[in-house]
Amino acid sequence: MAADGYASLQDVQIREVKCSTPAGAAFSVWLQFNPKRIVSTGAKVDAKSINSRRCFLCVDHLPPEQKGILCENEFLVLCNPMPIFPAHYTVSHVKHLPQFIEPYLDTFLRLARDLSPKFTIFYNGAQCGASAPDHIHFQIAPAGKIPIELEAVESQRRERIGEIDGVAIFVLRDLGRAVIVFEGTSTERVTRVIRRQLEKMKAILDIADEPKINVICNYSTPQWRVILFPRHKHRPEAFFKDGDAKVVISPASVDMGGLIITPVEKDFNSVDANMIEEIYREVSWDEKTVRKMLLV
Repeated sequence: MAADGYASLQDVQIREVKCSTPAGAAFSVWLQFNPKRIVSTGAKVDAKSINSRRCFLCVDHLPPEQKGILCENEFLVLCNPMPIFPAHYTVSHVKHLPQFIEPYLDTFLRLARDLSPKFTIFYNGAQCGASAPDHIHFQIAPAGKIPIELEAVESQRRERIGEIDGVAIFVLRDLGRAVIVFEGTSTERVTRVIRRQLEKMKAILDIADEPKINVICNYSTPQWRVILFPRHKHRPEAFFKDGDAKVVISPASVDMGGLIITPVEKDFNSVDANMIEEIYREVSWDEKTVRKMLLV
């Protein structure tokens, strides 16, 4: 399966779409036509569907040929047989536990450090692109392959909001969606600040569960950079339409990061800047709400 998945990347097509914000600021995203990703992009993640299928990340349900690398004594690094990148891995817990990042934030950061400088790690919330929302897992991609990783260091996009406990907080401007960045040199402090950020989001949104988020993290000695996308909804309205009006785009971390996966060729050829701008507006929180969510 993995061999077929990686072989299929030879036929993947990429095209750039130049977009703009309502204020006229320019940004680009890239579309990737990747038919193998239809299983993940189109996954049914409602409670009934999840409860009626076997969890494909549970150790007892892995293919007999599947091997993994044990790390942190509780996670397995596994190959991803439906890759987006020429190196793409899934990091799943050895136990069947729900997709909540908060208990594993310190692990997430340590993995980013251990994987550096070659790889980046990312997390899709249970309602934000995770095709296994019932089993805690992360994913690994080659460093620098998600456009937001480069945009996050562009000085003209960075607005410094403040600093808490040695952790600097920024918002990124002119990208058509909400992006918050945390930078710090201490695992404990970065973990503590992000936990406080999640609590603040829950308070502002008046919810008890984890807020809808995607998270991308990389490490460059001696600093972690955590990129957080606060999400308003999982899938855009176009995903649920019928016939030619349907657009099979289900934004997760990679898509929010500027590499939008289109497993259907029609969508790859037809999706334009207006559609992308609308999708980002639909699935992201507006600036006013995001400002209320910020810790500083």
